[in-house]
Amino acid sequence: MINDSDLAEMTPSALTGVTVGISSLILLFGDMASVLIQCPFACDISRVCRWGHGEDPSTSPLLFDFLNLDVEGFSIDSFGVFTITFSREMILKIYPEKNGFESYVVSTRRDVFPILVW
Repeated sequence: MINDSDLAEMTPSALTGVTVGISSLILLFGDMASVLIQCPFACDISRVCRWGHGEDPSTSPLLFDFLNLDVEGFSIDSFGVFTITFSREMILKIYPEKNGFESYVVSTRRDVFPILVW
């Protein structure tokens, strides 16, 4: 499981790219880390929340507002919800599906962390 030191390694960084695939979206953070998404995500921008899904390429434009923004922090709660905070007004949350399959995968320079929730 990913821990706080792994998450701290990802900061500071900026979201430099979004790769759109048929069954996943990949967030690229400089040359240090990436997050592959195959589950629901929520983009909270100025308290307006929009939902997308990593397996639905048509929802990828929701992520484009975060491009080239610096990340203030990464966190994962006890339910596996991965939160990327860009600012008080710009937050991205990734919600794992409880199906036993990989919901998202965090890759850092140290290791690869698939997140599965039962």
